[in-house]
Formats: sequence, C-alpha cells, structure tokens
Amino acid sequence: MNDKKRVFKDLVQYEPYEYLNSEITGNYDETHAVKCVNGTFVGTEENGVASWLGIPYAKAPVGERRFKAPEYVDASDRVFEAKYYGKCSFGAAYPDCIQKLTSEDCLYLNIWVNTDDKTAKKPVMVWIHGGAYVAGSGSQASYSGANLVQKQSDIILVNINYRLNMYGFMDFSSVPGGENFKTAPCNGLLDQAMALRWVHENIAAFGGDPDNVTIFGQSAGGGSVSILPVMKEANQYFQKVIAQSGSTTLAFPVGCEAAQGKTKALLEYTGCKTMDDIMALSEEKLQEAYVGAVGKFTSCPYYGTEVLPEAPIELYRKGYAKHISIMAGSTADEARLFMGEGPCLNMEEQKLFAQRAVGDAAHCLKEEDKKYYEEFWRVCRSQEPGLIETEFINELMFRVPMLQQLDAQSAFNKTFCYYWSYPGSNAEVGAAHSVELIFVFDIRCLGTNSTFNGTNISEKIYAAVQQMWTNFARFGNPSTDQIEWKAYSADDQNVLDIAGPDDIRIKKGLLADQYKAVLPLLGYYQFMDKFFTPGYLLDIVAARK
Repeated sequence: MNDKKRVFKDLVQYEPYEYLNSEITGNYDETHAVKCVNGTFVGTEENGVASWLGIPYAKAPVGERRFKAPEYVDASDRVFEAKYYGKCSFGAAYPDCIQKLTSEDCLYLNIWVNTDDKTAKKPVMVWIHGGAYVAGSGSQASYSGANLVQKQSDIILVNINYRLNMYGFMDFSSVPGGENFKTAPCNGLLDQAMALRWVHENIAAFGGDPDNVTIFGQSAGGGSVSILPVMKEANQYFQKVIAQSGSTTLAFPVGCEAAQGKTKALLEYTGCKTMDDIMALSEEKLQEAYVGAVGKFTSCPYYGTEVLPEAPIELYRKGYAKHISIMAGSTADEARLFMGEGPCLNMEEQKLFAQRAVGDAAHCLKEEDKKYYEEFWRVCRSQEPGLIETEFINELMFRVPMLQQLDAQSAFNKTFCYYWSYPGSNAEVGAAHSVELIFVFDIRCLGTNSTFNGTNISEKIYAAVQQMWTNFARFGNPSTDQIEWKAYSADDQNVLDIAGPDDIRIKKGLLADQYKAVLPLLGYYQFMDKFFTPGYLLDIVAARK
C-alpha cells in the first residue's frame, strides 16, 4: 500500500477514498474478480452489494489524444484492483481538496451488483451525471448505486465519468489546425458512447444483459441521454432512456457566440495561436485557462458538426432513434435551483436575477415571435413579476423541449412523461432542479443532498419512484401494482404528476397553454446562454453588499 498515490478523502460531495487502483501482480481474492476485455478487475463487497470502481473504458485522452475522439481500450490479460474511483474530468473551479481528484485522464466507470440476487441476465441501468457539462462525477456520493441495487436486487447499476467543459465540448474550427479536431464539439458525448460500448461488450461477465440496457441521467446527464439516441456511435448499445430535467435543447449550433467565445477566451488567455500551441500546454496551464477565462462561458454539445450534423430534434423526427423507448420529465420549479446557488440569493434577489436574464435576452426575439412571448405572459400559471420569468425559463429550458422530444419520438416508439411537483420543505426553491434525485438513488442519509427536500422525504414516494424507474428498465413500462402510467403521445398527452405521497396520477394536457406559447421560441438558445452567464449572479450579489 505504501507505493500507492494518495488522493483525497471527503465525506460530503464525493465517496470517501484515499488511493488509486493498482495492478495486481501476485495472488488475489478471486471472489469478485471479473475478466473483461481490458483486464481482470477485482472488486469488493459490502452489505451484500459488490462494487467495481474506477474501471477504464477508453484510453486516457492525454498527450496526442487531447481534444480527440476517445479510443477504445486495448485487450489485456493483466489483473487490476477495482476498489477506488478513478479521477474525474477537470471541471469548474473546484476547491483544492476536490481538484486533487481531477485529471485529463478521467474516462472511468463504476459498477454495483447485488450478490444475493441470482437473476440471470439482469437489467442494466447506466447513469450519466449532470453538472451543466462543467462539473460532476460518477464518484459523487449521491450517485452511488449501492442503495438502489440493495432494494432493486435484480438491477445492475453503472455510472461513468466523461470529459467536461472545454475538454469535452469545444469548437476549434476557427483555429489553425482545428480541422484535425472535428469531433471536439461533442467529445464528451463520444466518451459516453464509448462507455456504452464497453458495457455492451463486458457487462455479461457481471451478470448483466447487454440487450436490456437503460441509460438515464439528470440535467446535463438528461441532455446527454436525450442526444445519444440519435448518435450512430451510441444508439446500438441501449434500448431505453430515462431523461430527468434535460432534453435535446441542451445543445447549441456550432459557431454561435457561446462556442466561439470559449475558443477566443482560451487563445487570449494562453497566448496560443494554433492547435499545436494548445496541444503543447501542460495540464496545469490548460486548467488554469479554464478557471481564469474559458469557464465564464456556457458549455454544451454543439450540432452542425461531424457527430451531430443537425439539431438533435430534427434527427428524432427523421427516425434516428425509432428503436428506443423514452421516459422523460421535469420538475415544477427547475430554475429556482440555479437562482439560489452560490451565495444563496433570497427570493427577491432570485426574482431580480430572472427578470434581468430573461429581459436582456428578449431583445433577440424576431418581430413575428414576440406574440408568443406575450401570450406566455398572459397564460402563465404565476402572474407575479420575477416568477413569470422563472416559469419562462422552466418551460424554455426544460419542460417544453422535453415534450417536443416526446412528441417526435412517440410517432416511432413508446414514450412516458412525468411532472415532479412534490416540493421540498424550503418554500423558496419548491420542487427545484435535482429535487427528485434523493428518491431515485435513495440517498436520504446524505444530508447535503437532501437540502431541498428537508422533511419532505415520504417513504411512499421513495418506494413508488424506485419501482417505476426500475420497472421501465426491466420491462419498458414504468407502471406498478398501484400506479397505471399511461403512455404519452402528441395526441394523447398523458403526464404523470408526482405531487405527493397519495397524489401520483395521470393528468392530460398539463399546462398545455404554456406549452403552446413557448414551443415556437425553442430556437432561441440566447435565453439559456444569458441565464447561465455567471456575471448576472455576481452583479446581483455585489449590488446587495
């Protein structure tokens, strides 16, 4: 153990671990040793759940592979520990203690299996984490699969890391030499596709069924699992999707201000002129540039590229994902999470934030589209200034594009829709973005992850949600013995409203007038870009001092 590299121990945001995995050259316990294409991985067991952590699914995207599409792992007969999480992607300006866990070498996945359940060919659920494409990791304590597979014993849970921010989503087309980096705007998605290939080729060795794989994710993870079905590199490796608070709209056109702004910021901060200059930067210098300049811009996949030739919704309409069933939904107060982040704005400051962000972007509306914006104000469920703008962001970023995606896909395959209106105990955030995660993963023991939920942690909702999510993974139908979840279609708009322990029921055409008003405005990515610009939040905080 003395030759291991000490990494980090944190009990709050990430699972506690101290070391990186090493190769095993002597004897080892074969109880949880699994032979995979790239080696034999030796896991551990606790409370009836075996885990294999930090398994590489692609070659490290470092050196000449920086900003390139991922390369699959080489075949190997070597034996490795799988006790500790691998490092995660460089991301936001993490505290120093978390920064020690980050690296360009970040393409790892984790697996949890209930050892008491002897079901053959277990359904597989692959979680793709969120974090606005700039933060997050499969090693976050809130994404551990241990609790879920303890209760849903026939499920195998996998989660993954992938490249974030400029490492996974960067447009170099304007940089000399950028023609050799055509996949850079979507490398993070290609990482996810490579992880799914690894799962497809290796999960049977863990007892899983490679032909019954469900991908699910939330926020940027929900956006990812919404886009992967229309990618030829990915959609052969799974059959079902659960998209939580994310959709195809979380992708911008290549060449837009957000894309070009990041590239320009990188060049100006580093003094680089060509791709050769950028590739010569050290890992430390590159991350310094992200924290100092590039991270001020929105990050997301870009279409009009080699990987995504068109907007993902257009690929849905053309039937690219016709073999895939989708379950998707949003929460009632999505945007309140973002407005309450960081310095924790109070309700009045939240309203001001929303008013400024939406107001500053409204000037981009074409004359013929202003009538839709005005109609939304007329039919909005809240008529309070500040909350109207908040609801507009809820609709534009989350619910309406999700419904548009289901409208398109329901022409080819079964789709299911939910609306999470069950709030946390904090009235100022309500049913905010991420409020459902504690129920899906059963992470009530992690106080920091139940901040929004507080005392609102109903056992009935825990049981119902886990059963619905895993039933969809098992059978392609999320209904339970107590809840009949009718399929959604463009004509028959069945939405399951999760409103309370004794109030989970289908509602037809939920908020239909708002949907009709916002639908024509989905092309205005500028609203989302403005909303996520860090300067708005900082300006408001400065003004209150």
